[in-house]
Amino acid sequence: MQRLQAFKYELIPTGEQVRNMRRFAGSCRFVFNKALALQKERHERGEKMLGHAALCKRLTGWRRSDDTP
Repeated sequence: MQRLQAFKYELIPTGEQVRNMRRFAGSCRFVFNKALALQKERHERGEKMLGHAALCKRLTGWRRSDDTP
């Protein structure tokens, strides 16, 4: 008979860690929404969807842009 065992952990972050996690989540959400809007625009114009490599190149451009500090 095989026995399964599980472990449960709880994170207790400090105030600064909470702020950093929220900032990271906000950045991820921003990038996802910007990429989604780009793909939707391309779809509406009848163009092909961008692949992973092309989106990575766009991400680099967004990161270096003055519009997105």
